[in-house]
Order: sequence, then C-alpha cells, then structure tokens
Amino acid sequence: MVDNPGLHAILAIAFVLIAQAVMAEAATVSGAAIKAHTAFLSDDLLEGREAGTKGYDIAAAYVATQFALYGLKPARASSDFYQKVPLRRRSLQPDGVRFELRTKSGTQLYQNGRDIAVDASPSTLEEVIDAEMVFVGWGIRAPGLRHDDYAGLNVKGKAVVILEGAPASFPGALRAHYSWIQQKERMAAAAGAVALLTLKSPEREQFSPWERARQARPLPALGWTDRAPSVNGPAIKATITLGPEVARSLFARAGHDIDEIYQQSTSSPPRGFNLPASMRLSRRSVHEDSSTANVIGVLPGTDARFKDEYIVVASHLDAWVGPKGGADTIYNGAVDNAGGIAAMLEVARVLSTGDGAKRSVLFFATAAEEKGLFGSEYFVAHPLVPLDDIVAVISVDGLMAFHDFAGIVALGAEHSTLEEISLAAARSVDAIHMPDPIPGRGNLALSDQYPFLRVGIPVLFPNPARGNSRNGSEDVATWDDYESRHYHQPSDDMKLPLRWDVAQRSGEYIYAVVAGAANRPHRPRWYEGDELAAVFAPTADRAKRP
Repeated sequence: MVDNPGLHAILAIAFVLIAQAVMAEAATVSGAAIKAHTAFLSDDLLEGREAGTKGYDIAAAYVATQFALYGLKPARASSDFYQKVPLRRRSLQPDGVRFELRTKSGTQLYQNGRDIAVDASPSTLEEVIDAEMVFVGWGIRAPGLRHDDYAGLNVKGKAVVILEGAPASFPGALRAHYSWIQQKERMAAAAGAVALLTLKSPEREQFSPWERARQARPLPALGWTDRAPSVNGPAIKATITLGPEVARSLFARAGHDIDEIYQQSTSSPPRGFNLPASMRLSRRSVHEDSSTANVIGVLPGTDARFKDEYIVVASHLDAWVGPKGGADTIYNGAVDNAGGIAAMLEVARVLSTGDGAKRSVLFFATAAEEKGLFGSEYFVAHPLVPLDDIVAVISVDGLMAFHDFAGIVALGAEHSTLEEISLAAARSVDAIHMPDPIPGRGNLALSDQYPFLRVGIPVLFPNPARGNSRNGSEDVATWDDYESRHYHQPSDDMKLPLRWDVAQRSGEYIYAVVAGAANRPHRPRWYEGDELAAVFAPTADRAKRP
C-alpha cells in the first residue's frame, strides 16, 4: 500500500522491533507495548492518518501486520484483513459558496466560515437551493417519547431551522441518539425538508463551539459515493450552521428573542413557527471518488457452542485533521485515537497469547470515524460476519491516561448485561462505575458503537472518569488542559504527559470486559423495560435488571 522505498525500510524495522518486544511480553497487558504502538501510529511519518491518505494506509498496514503476528484470521467473508470502504472526498471551489437570507426589508449576504458554516455538496457539483424557512424546535420526531417537533408544521420543500442537541428530559442514551445530526437530517428529509440550518445554544457551545464549526465545516469532507448505506428515502441537500449573530438577527426579524428560546428549551420544547425569511444557497463543489479500508482480524472462538458468536472490539484508526494554519500542521492524534488502537492491539495480543476465548472476538480498526463514522456504518451495511451473530460491541476511543483513575464512565452499560461485565472488570482494576458527567454531549452516538446500536446490538463505550484518583484526590488539571488545548489539535502528540502505568490499567479493564463478554455462558442481553432496547431491539431477548 506504500510506494516509497524509504518508508518500506522504516516500516520493516518498526515491525521487527515491535514484534520482538511484544513476543517477549507475558500474557498480560503491557503499558510499554501500548506506548510503543501509540508512538508509531502518532508519528509525524503518518501525517495524521486521515482516511484516504498514504499515512492512513501505513497505519492500516501496521495494524494488519500486528493481527497477523498475533495469529488472528480474516473475517469469514474476506481473504485478507482489509475491507474496502468507497468514499467521496468533496471540497468547495474557491469562492464556491454564496449564502443569502431574504426578508421584506431586503437581502443580506453572509460569508461562509465567518457568519455561517457549510461544506461542499455531497451529491452535485453545482446547485442552488432556494427555500422558505421554518423553525422546528429540536427537529425531532420521537413517537416512543411522545415528542414531535414537526406536528402542525408544513416543511415540504422548505429549509428547517433547528436547535442542536435534544431535550434534557430524554433518557440519556436516547438523547444521544436524537442529538446525532445525521438522525436529524433523516427526520427532516422524511418530513419533506430540503435543507437543515442548525443553531448552537449555550449548552451546545460547551461541547461543539461555533468557533470550531466555523473553521472546520468549510474544509474538505468525506461522504458516500452514492447514498449512505443505512439510508433509504429522501435526503437533505445541505446542512448549514448559523453563527450566533446571524441566528439572533434572523429571529429578531420574526419578533422572537433567540436567547429566550434557548432558555425555554432547557425546560420545555420550544414551539415551531414559520420564519418571515427565505434562504438561497449557491454552491460549487469538487468531487474525488476514492476509497479507504477498515482493518479487521478475528480471533476464532474455542468453544464449539459459542464460536459462531462474535464480540466486536472497535477502535478508530484515523485522526481528526483540521485547519493547518500554525507552525505544526500535523494532527498526530496520539490520545485520539492512536492510543485507543494501541490498547485494542494489546487486548488482541493477550487474548491470542493466552487461552483465547469461547466466543470469537472480531477486532475492528475503523476508517473515517472522525468524518462521520463511515467505516463502522459501512461494515454494518456490508457485514463480513452476520449481524445476528454479533452479540456485543465494545468501543475503544481515546486513551485518557492522565491520572490514576478511580472510576469508569461506562456509556451504554446500564441498558444490558454488559453492565455486570463492566462492573466486574472495573473492580479488577480497583475502580467503580461513575455516571456520565456530560449527558448533554451525547457521547453514546459519537463513536463507532453507534451504527451497531441502531441495529439492536448491546454496546459499551467506556472511558476513565475525569478527576477522581485512587488515592482520593482530585486531579483534573491535565485532563482539562487536554480537552481545552490539545483535543483535535496538532498538539495531541507524544509530548503530552501520558502515564503508561495508567494506560496499562485501562488496557487491563478493556481486556477484562472483552474476556468477560466472550466467556460467559449467556450472550449479553438487553434489560427488561429498557427504553433504548424498546427503540432499537424490540424483539430481542431480555434479562432482569439487577
């Protein structure tokens, strides 16, 4: 996959050295091995591992080599460790966007990347969208929760303006599901809308700030070469984020105070209404069809009764790559997510070095997670093993090894018997479960477990809890410094003060979860009366909630 002889030599040396170090380790998780994998995968040599680039291909070859070294096998429907994922890279032509809002008082032109934020069209090279505008609150239809923001509103052929996120009254995991922008696009398209314009409330600013959207959304993006594998029916033509001043001006012209709407939305759903305005978006785009690859290795189960059931361990191989205006232009992605891949590789090594597991374990290095969960979405639409045989998915995203954590935030655990498995795994590393400190962020829908969840498979997305250390102290400074200054920045690299003894404990927890799920006599089951199961797995077997 790499055509540079110098890189071949470097890779060959790296593979040999890592192989020698790993084979010398006992069948226990090694912090040193996690460090070695993280260092290689986040090296400048790989130039950020953005899906579809040569750096990503090097990373994919590295992971596939490790899978082969551990004795893993290709999935049953594949002849090697790669699953090709066809994608389209789309970018805006220079000065390729013109966006106008039209009211009775005149027409106002707004600049992309300053006043509004929109990316290139996923479907057409040149287009004009001219549509009246309707505010539809959260933009959510959730029959099971008796919530319908579209009730009584005619949005056919129109542009809908929505709040990002979802009501705080929604159960946590369903709040994450209905906050996901792709889900809102599907609901808007099903209602007949042609465009989606999003507003950032003060709460959303904490997790997804306008400043970041302003810079990132106009950048080149990835999409499907035709349609998203999981989508049937109409599609939204454009999704646009409105800057705060544009939003305030638009609603003021309609006689509404946007800040009052934001405040109201914290306690009750805001009512929708027609806006006395229309939008016109002219957009010229460039498309380049290409492909990237998921990397998938299977450790076959050892028990004839369970070997055709699979535990999936998913971790994204790509890194976020954003604006390149500073002195350091390489987004190394050490914590997010070279470290997650490194932990996954260690779990694969330890399981294969030991006695294996009764169920088969499918290790899944996903492509293009940072661009919209494309690799995991594609796998779910084109599975290399039957989806009915996948009994659980554990997502490993981020190596937050900054303090000697006392707790695990095990997102998704409370919905299935994965909770019991995760609790036992946490105890094995001297930790406990702790609640999600930021439920409004919707993290359960923000990584590769989400496409599997939507088809009814129990999922677990765990990470160390912020701050609480085993000695009883609070240690938040380094964690918060990472979140505010290094997350999705070029400085997410090996110079961060990562603690590899803590990374080892994280790896030991993940190993205990995977081994626990793979060796139990019963496959993970949804809990009785669970609201998430009612939406995604209404007919699946249930277990009593302890």
